[in-house]
Amino acid sequence: MSRKRLPVWRTVLIIATDVVAIAFGMYFAYAIRFHSAFTDWVPIHVGYDSEIYRGMFLPACLIWFIALRLNNLYRRRSRVLDFGVVRRILIGCCWAMLMLIAWTYVRRTSNDFSRIYTGLMPMIVFLAILMNRVVLHHVFQWMMLKRGIGQVRTLILGSSPIAGRLISILQMHPERGILPVGVVLGRSEHDRSDSISGLPVLGVADDLEDIIREHRVGEVIVARADLERSYMIDLLVRCERAMAAFRIVPETAELVLSGMTVETIDGIPLLGLRETPLQGWNAALKRLLDICIASCVLLLSTPVMVLICILVILKDRMDPFYIQERMGIDGRVFDILKFRTMRPGAEENSGPVFATDHDSRCTGLGSFLRRTHLDEIPQLINVLKGEMSLVGPRPERPYFIDKFRNDIPRYMARHHVRSGITGWAQINGLCGLHGSIDERLKFDLYYIENWSLWLDLKILFLTVFDQPGYG
Repeated sequence: MSRKRLPVWRTVLIIATDVVAIAFGMYFAYAIRFHSAFTDWVPIHVGYDSEIYRGMFLPACLIWFIALRLNNLYRRRSRVLDFGVVRRILIGCCWAMLMLIAWTYVRRTSNDFSRIYTGLMPMIVFLAILMNRVVLHHVFQWMMLKRGIGQVRTLILGSSPIAGRLISILQMHPERGILPVGVVLGRSEHDRSDSISGLPVLGVADDLEDIIREHRVGEVIVARADLERSYMIDLLVRCERAMAAFRIVPETAELVLSGMTVETIDGIPLLGLRETPLQGWNAALKRLLDICIASCVLLLSTPVMVLICILVILKDRMDPFYIQERMGIDGRVFDILKFRTMRPGAEENSGPVFATDHDSRCTGLGSFLRRTHLDEIPQLINVLKGEMSLVGPRPERPYFIDKFRNDIPRYMARHHVRSGITGWAQINGLCGLHGSIDERLKFDLYYIENWSLWLDLKILFLTVFDQPGYG
């Protein structure tokens, strides 16, 4: 089988097994309603015509597949299973059910179908598709892709940090179908090491065609943004001659150009930065979610807050609350609330500094509060006041922002939304001293430009059940 056809084969397999799962789910729901002990609990009061169900079987499968296809579940190299896939499957099932109801209404057969079956079918089909994706995920990741089956052999052109990061991501997620086999150095690179991020250096870009043929490469990814335009075109032509796909990863302009949108006016393209979806109804919906969850959590945590206040007063002889200036939405400064964890006057000699994992300025109780993140509970009051959100970029002190705003491109773009108690950067391990400011900014900008209610719920879920902290 040609290596160029493997991604198509992978997508076809996903589609075929999803269709089988849809058919199985519909049949299983039918069997539960009409041919199981369920009929003893909820008897069939009127007769049913099995021919009607048989007649709608194939059209219903087709409608269900179309609904899933419209929700982008069969794009090349898309993940087989993750939180976003589950969300799209759920939305697709809801759309399919609405389309089926409309179809039966137009055909005037809606009254011929069991209401219980109509309710059971979408739930069972959803579970069947989900189980199929779980199986495929393990099949692709562990049984096939980890052995190099079904992957496109790929060269990484460049030895920059972004190239190393890309290699690590591809090695961690073999289910994407991309197998990095080596690194090729660009014209101006002088890295003489034998390997980069564990991949061997196979040569230089001037020998690209020979390297592609020798190592049976199906794709080349350029992880350098400083190449001349003419040289980039030359690389593209070489890849085409060697029958290899060609893709580019931005590097030095990554922060400036992330989230670009294209608009045309009478055929003239205009590039601009993508605006955050957090506007209008979306902003109102997020604010409503913040108020509801913050109110409930604050009410439930009141006994814990009272206990912490008493312990801080009795053990450390200090005011239990600590107030500090932070910058939030639209650059507005507000007072953030925390439980006090450091000794009074901790920054008199050092001045403002970042917190560390084992901060000597903390009290014994304060270290415990930081490790468990109980010191963050009072920020729920900031959320209710509208100064913060449950999810968003972590607010920073104006002292540090004055330094970052001139040195880091697009740093102030993170203030287009409300700051959060937790965020996309934090659940990806970028908190405290972990990760540079540039790395955190990339995650913050991704959150701002790709916000959705599902993304907020995912971050909250991972904050509570999966990740070590917020930062």
